[in-house]
Amino acid sequence: MRVLITGATGRLGRQVADELAGDFELRLIARRPGDGGGEWIAADLAEPGDWARAFAGVDVVVHLAGNADPRAQWGDVARQNLDATRNVLEAAVEHGVRRVVYASSRHVVLALEEELAPACYAPAGPKIGSDAAPRPVSPYGVSKAFGEILGRAAVDAGRLPSFLAVRIGTHHPTPPPSDEALLRRWIGPQDLRALFRRCVEAAVEGFHVVYGISAQPTSPYDLSHTKRILAWQPRQLPPAPESP
Repeated sequence: MRVLITGATGRLGRQVADELAGDFELRLIARRPGDGGGEWIAADLAEPGDWARAFAGVDVVVHLAGNADPRAQWGDVARQNLDATRNVLEAAVEHGVRRVVYASSRHVVLALEEELAPACYAPAGPKIGSDAAPRPVSPYGVSKAFGEILGRAAVDAGRLPSFLAVRIGTHHPTPPPSDEALLRRWIGPQDLRALFRRCVEAAVEGFHVVYGISAQPTSPYDLSHTKRILAWQPRQLPPAPESP
């Protein structure tokens, strides 16, 4: 299977590429090519160009490129998150890619989390499921919701067989035990790598939202749909919060 990863030199891109290397034929896109296995392509995805030819013969595109700063404003996300995502999706459709795996964010549903808090942080409290519609509160969150909507439209129009939007929490490698908010939304590196592997491998069609969160019971997200369609089970737990 041939997998193309955008944003392959970013922290998330490096983890996903390392996880998939050896089992898949990789094409890796970044503004400045890195080292390591796979075929590298230098490209500015916000500009249409010859880079789109790299999508020919690709089975799955893992789109990780973009501005990942939740504080980013419109001027920061317009090119990297709006234009680039649209161009990547069009290249995937044009070249008959069967699936796009899209790095979305918890910020897509941040307004709903704030509405449900603090009850949603209790193990038996109300949780945010994969059927929750976008409710962002920032330009960054809107830009990630834009990508989800583009993918849904491509699937609904019959232009793309499968689109998986991964609403990632926080993938801090070593979360500080004093930061309870971060701990609720944390996904560990092993869980993250296994999740993206299953997003590539799983036999699933259509549009789906899945959540990138580890196994902590204080998470505000419902992972039942994610676990069911991907046959994935988070294994990691963050460190326990520090006592006052």
